[in-house]
Amino acid sequence: MGIVYLRDLFGEGCRFRIWHRRKWRTGYSMNDIKLGFLAIEDETENQSQMLNGVFEAAEKYDAHVIRFAATEYPGNPDKFQSELQNLIHIIETQDLDGLLFLGWLPGLCGKQLDDFLAKFSRMPLVCLGAKHSRVPSVYADPRKCLTELMDHLIHDHGCRNIVFVSPDEPDERNSIYAEEMKRYGLYREELEILPADFDGIASEDRIPRLLDILLKERRIDVDAILIMTDKDAQILLPELQRRKIRVPADIAVVSFEDSEYANYSLPPLTTVTYPWRQVGYQGCEKIIRLLSSEAVMPAKAIPSRLNIRNSCGCNSSKVKDAKIERKWLHEYAHPAVNRCFDFVTAIGSDLKAGFPYTPLHFDSLLAALEEDFYKGTTFHFPDEFERQLLEIVMRYPSWGGIDETDEILFLLRNLISPFLADGGEARRQFEDILFKSMLIIKEKSVAITGYAKIEMMNINTGLLSVSKSLIATFNIHELMNVLEANLHTLQIPSCYIFMACADNPEEYSLIFQYADSVRGPQARQRTGLQNITKSIMEKHAYLLCQMLTVEDDTFGFIVFEPHLYDARIYQTLALDISSALKSALLTEKLTEEISLREEKEKQLMHNANYDSLTDLFNRRYFIKALTYLVDHASRHPDEDNRFYLVYIDFDNFKEVNDSFGHDIGDMLIVEISNQFKKLFRRFSYHIPAELKDSSDGMSEAIFRLGGDEFTAIVTGISTHEIETLAEELVKTVSSHYLIEGHLIHISCSIGISIYPDHADSADVLIKYADTAMYRAKTRKDSFLFYEPAEAKDRSKTR
Repeated sequence: MGIVYLRDLFGEGCRFRIWHRRKWRTGYSMNDIKLGFLAIEDETENQSQMLNGVFEAAEKYDAHVIRFAATEYPGNPDKFQSELQNLIHIIETQDLDGLLFLGWLPGLCGKQLDDFLAKFSRMPLVCLGAKHSRVPSVYADPRKCLTELMDHLIHDHGCRNIVFVSPDEPDERNSIYAEEMKRYGLYREELEILPADFDGIASEDRIPRLLDILLKERRIDVDAILIMTDKDAQILLPELQRRKIRVPADIAVVSFEDSEYANYSLPPLTTVTYPWRQVGYQGCEKIIRLLSSEAVMPAKAIPSRLNIRNSCGCNSSKVKDAKIERKWLHEYAHPAVNRCFDFVTAIGSDLKAGFPYTPLHFDSLLAALEEDFYKGTTFHFPDEFERQLLEIVMRYPSWGGIDETDEILFLLRNLISPFLADGGEARRQFEDILFKSMLIIKEKSVAITGYAKIEMMNINTGLLSVSKSLIATFNIHELMNVLEANLHTLQIPSCYIFMACADNPEEYSLIFQYADSVRGPQARQRTGLQNITKSIMEKHAYLLCQMLTVEDDTFGFIVFEPHLYDARIYQTLALDISSALKSALLTEKLTEEISLREEKEKQLMHNANYDSLTDLFNRRYFIKALTYLVDHASRHPDEDNRFYLVYIDFDNFKEVNDSFGHDIGDMLIVEISNQFKKLFRRFSYHIPAELKDSSDGMSEAIFRLGGDEFTAIVTGISTHEIETLAEELVKTVSSHYLIEGHLIHISCSIGISIYPDHADSADVLIKYADTAMYRAKTRKDSFLFYEPAEAKDRSKTR
């Protein structure tokens, strides 16, 4: 395997921003480096450990990292691919210098892989978790641990019928299992459970189906089951218990994925501990070295570690003791024993070689142990160990390294013992220090682990509380208030929510910003997709980006600045925010639609009753109002119900339209109708509330029937007063109007009928007022009351 340089991967003409090789620990800043990390959401703590490793390396080199997480949807690969492509589009528009990505992202193969690599050809890529032929990669080598596990089952426990449950996509573990079983002459095809055996089986039914195949169909006398995933292990143990099969007395169960469940299950599971954190750390370090133009290996394999617990039938402490003795015993020269020990130089390198990826600081631990020797005390070392463990767990609640502290102590004992081979007081003192330290560290480790669990329990309780509040909130403003009030309880210092703009898919609206525990402005700020993380990454070194997705709709994303590096906290909160925000958006949209519908109905109702040109009541409403008034009068004969129906028509209005056009004619009608409003306002009949369809609009009974025809209903005045009003109307209309530069002169003719003098029905009143108006029109510029032929003429002219 050769050495890889950035120029080898991308050519001499690559346009990457390249930093010169530097000494990483001399104190200079590399905070111009901005890295992306494309991952997938996971319910276990495994990917949180990988994230921890990435952030640890970024912190060491003073780089900035943002993790982008896609949600996997079992049974719906198209939905996952849709969200993944949205996420990739967001990533490629950001100003990033390099990208880490998980090697087992679903569907990232073939043409999709080609497209992915092409999109990011401008920057270095590093694949995490799988060996990649086209991209530098960091992965865990399963061969050594799987071989050790098989040997352990066969030699230490005498297992012969070891069932191997294949991963969903068979890989090198299948061939390693087959090779080991063949080496011992134990391989049989029926012991291998392949993906085809689960065709058409729902995920929750896989384990019952597995046991049916083994025990009922193939009738295998199973000694051990080697299962790949923690998720399947969580179902297998209780399913075996339900079938009255004891673990490990009847069947040993071992898993290839270590987790919280594996450690705390009954019995605890023997597992292969995948070096999640180390893969993340080494991957981040590799991409930073590429950017600094350093030489790197194209693929780096990190060994997994066999973690013996009780599910295989072992007492874990005895096995660990033996393993540590076999693995770490060294030959040392025996210098003269004295009270001055340079443990930092003599032992530190071996400790670091034995545990190269632990976040513990061996130099500080050995300095504390040395201080104990100098002062004759036994508390500096355990105090320092406790301090470091507490600091790690408080920052990384899902850190999976607590178990290895015992092994570190065993290694420390084996490294120091050769220096004290001559015995004496120094050896007795060291044994006393080590014995007390082991007891204290064991006690503190349990307490620290418990603290981490309580811390996560409090966070989960807080998440549940926030979730309930979010579910009950259907208003975006109130939803943001809920977040502002609760983010600090979840120990989230910063949070930004971006929502896609409907009118431009390349723009997003910042609807919520909460930076350093302070909420920002309420305004929805629009920004281009390419600028979204730029300003945020300048403020915060480590960020998590989760998509806002509900069912098939991806409508934005949320960016967290994490305090506790457990990715599950943020994916749970992002899911709750997505659902609540979607509900609020739907509620907001529904409210808007209801409001628009009400406004439309109101407008339709207004249009049904009002004239669109003059905003006076129209002919339809005139008939309705007049009929109502006549009916009311007929039902209340004792009241003074007398009223006048005034019918108005312009003289020679057609000539105005013909001469100046209909637009000028409309303007003239509007101008005169405004005069009518002023003249009739004091005398017109006020339409009662029960007759109106709404409280909006006018109440005066003034109507435009169409064209140049108007009517009004007048009440509460004498005949003399109606004559005066009619004269004023005629005089007002017969004015000169200057409209759009045109001087226009026009007049009107008015007919008046009286209730109940002339008629007591609406139709007849209209007929008589219209008849009087047409009689007045023979004279023009005048008004007439309706009179029967035998009555005295009461016409008035100007």
